[in-house]
Amino acid sequence: MKQIVLQTILVLIFIILSILYFYDVFGIPEIDKTFLTLSTFLFALFTGFFIARQATRYSDIRKLTANFDGIMSSTYRAYQHYGANAQKSVGEIISKHYKKTIKGGWDYHLKNKSTTLTDIHTLTENVVSESGTDGIKSSVTNRIILGLHDAQKIRKNMVALHDERIPGFQMRLIYLLTIILVVMVSTVPSIELLLGSLVKSAFVTSVIVVVILLKRLDSLELFAGGIGEKSAQDVVNIIEGKR
Repeated sequence: MKQIVLQTILVLIFIILSILYFYDVFGIPEIDKTFLTLSTFLFALFTGFFIARQATRYSDIRKLTANFDGIMSSTYRAYQHYGANAQKSVGEIISKHYKKTIKGGWDYHLKNKSTTLTDIHTLTENVVSESGTDGIKSSVTNRIILGLHDAQKIRKNMVALHDERIPGFQMRLIYLLTIILVVMVSTVPSIELLLGSLVKSAFVTSVIVVVILLKRLDSLELFAGGIGEKSAQDVVNIIEGKR
């Protein structure tokens, strides 16, 4: 729904600007084209750098989230070697974790206190003390402990990446360059020139789209649905026997 609303707004901006440019409503006097070249260069330089960095950050978080979810689902499946009651107990811990994630967002457990890993550690210690580590259970226990160790490291990396937002000063600089570029483009003569008005409007709309893309990357909302939402739901489905 948000995507449709955004696309509708952008189309309206394009149409309105085309009309305004065609009739030269702004009446801004033409300025030396050198300023247009400079503003375009600086805008492309800064936005290109930040988009590349935030896109890498977005991709890294998606991979870390998938790895963490893989460890959780693997841990749940491994618990079958301890018996149905033990697997049910770990399933409740993991399911509780992911239901909060689905409801509150992928970073819910980064912004709020989480005891999921420590709860699984404690449960594992209790189960092992009761059932022992004979036979395959020894290998399973080692695998679970190593998985929880990796999950803890993944969580720390996710916390670090979560906080790598674009600083306010740099974002305000982007906004300033956007305004300058839009003004410079608006000075290009296009009165009663249909093609010129359409091109100017398309250019300005594209600039706006670039800024929106940067903001969505920075807030990790690039695609429809929350980051890792389907992966989290998949873990819940495994525990509920749907997978």
